[in-house]
Amino acid sequence: MNATCPLLPEIDRVFTSADVKALGADRGPAFYELSLHYAQSQWCAGFPAQSMLQVNRALATCLSAEEPIMQQWPLPYRVMAWLMMNRRDDQFIGNPRRHFQHLATRMVEPHKALRTWRAWACWYIAKGLLPEAEFPGDMKQIREERIIEPTFAAISSNLRELSPADDEQRWLEALTFAGIDTPNSADVRIEIIGAAELPIIHELAHAIWPRVYPSIISMAQIDYMLRQRYELPVLRDDLARGVVYALIRRGDEAVGYVGIEARSNDLFLHKLYILPEAAGQGIGAAALQWAVAQALARGLTAVRLVVNKNNVQAIRSYLRQGFEFEHDVITEIGDGFVMDDFAMVKRLDH
Repeated sequence: MNATCPLLPEIDRVFTSADVKALGADRGPAFYELSLHYAQSQWCAGFPAQSMLQVNRALATCLSAEEPIMQQWPLPYRVMAWLMMNRRDDQFIGNPRRHFQHLATRMVEPHKALRTWRAWACWYIAKGLLPEAEFPGDMKQIREERIIEPTFAAISSNLRELSPADDEQRWLEALTFAGIDTPNSADVRIEIIGAAELPIIHELAHAIWPRVYPSIISMAQIDYMLRQRYELPVLRDDLARGVVYALIRRGDEAVGYVGIEARSNDLFLHKLYILPEAAGQGIGAAALQWAVAQALARGLTAVRLVVNKNNVQAIRSYLRQGFEFEHDVITEIGDGFVMDDFAMVKRLDH
């Protein structure tokens, strides 16, 4: 049904589970090679999800880079990306993002640590290639089991430290092959501003919200909240009552903004928004670290925020930076609109 994958071995017959059973407990070079042949067979038969499972079986082996089969057929991260990129809409692919999240968080021996980080590496490819609205992660598991999805840097360093082969390099090559941007927060500055620069906040909000939030709240609610929170008189009133606004700049360009306010013993993070083209570059993490530093400098004991329950990208960033779920918050904001949020907190040690 499908033309062969050029990154997998050519086959001259159909491979089945009987071929795997014939190897018994062998999980060495022969198993690795067979898994790649089986993956090609499943792909050609029109079963991309099954093909990806066989590629994952190859990644379950723990072979040295010096093995001849590894020289001939390197670790198949690029294959995994190719399968996702070339899937047909009428062929079942499952949800690779959720699959690899579950795999990484439920891994067992042997080679548990290495296989866990290989699963997260495949998860990173899936989240870079597949739209989250169609292929969501398991937010229920994330909340209930306190799963923190790893950063690019964490995956990269663990692949480097644990691999007997060349995992990190092969994974980075796959990201480049797939056109997945890697984080680069260099030259990011966060600058506190005064009233004269509030129009930049206004402009950024109107550039960000209509592009980022239609999948989370309605356009009618977006328009209402922009009027309610980002008209210049409202922003000036915020400054007057103690809200601190800062611009996030990369080079000479303003790519986002932050709003914080000291409340009793806590710092409340009112706003943290970044242009979508600047997302995934570590800029949000830098902004959160700046907010925490502001709280510590004021002698405060926690940073608090509320986030829409469907804003999974923001929730992911907060969890990575040490925030925890505190409680649910439902707030009526007028005109019949409701905010359905999680309250989150990061407690600080001085």
